[in-house]
Amino acid sequence: MLAKAELNYYPEEILEKPYIERPKKPNRNRKKKAKKKSSVNILFKFALLFCVGIIMFTSLFILLRYARITELRMDVNKLEREKIELEKTKTNLIGELEDIKSSLKIAEDAAYKLGMSYPEEGQIVYVSIEDKDVAVDDNFSILKQFKKVISLLSTLL
Repeated sequence: MLAKAELNYYPEEILEKPYIERPKKPNRNRKKKAKKKSSVNILFKFALLFCVGIIMFTSLFILLRYARITELRMDVNKLEREKIELEKTKTNLIGELEDIKSSLKIAEDAAYKLGMSYPEEGQIVYVSIEDKDVAVDDNFSILKQFKKVISLLSTLL
C-alpha cells in the first residue's frame, strides 16, 4: 500500500511522458505587419525630418534676408549722414565764394595786398567811338587803337 500511496502522490510525473516543447512556428502575418509598421515608421520619420529641414532652411533664409535688409538700412543711414555733411560743406563754400566775389572784398584785397589804388583824374584816358558801321577791315584798326590805349596805360603806371 505504501507503494500505491507514493504512486498516487506523484501521479502526473510518472504516468505521463515527459513534455517536450516544440519550437513555435513564427506567424508570417506578424512579420509582415512588423515590416509594414517599420517601413511606415521609417517613412514617417523621414517625412518628419524632411519637414523640419524645410522649416529650418526657410527660417534661415528669412533670417539672412532680414540681416541683409538691416545692413542696407545701415548703409542708407550712413549715406544720408554723408549727404547732410556734404550739403553743410557746400553751403559753407557758397558763402565763402560769395565773400570772395564781392566787389568790396576785391577792392580791399587790391588796396592792401597788391598796393593798388583808384586812378586819379590825370591818369584816366577817355576814348571816343563814333557810331559808324564797322566793316571787317575796321576791326584791325579798332584792335590797334585798343593796343595803343593799353600801352599808354601801362606807361603811366
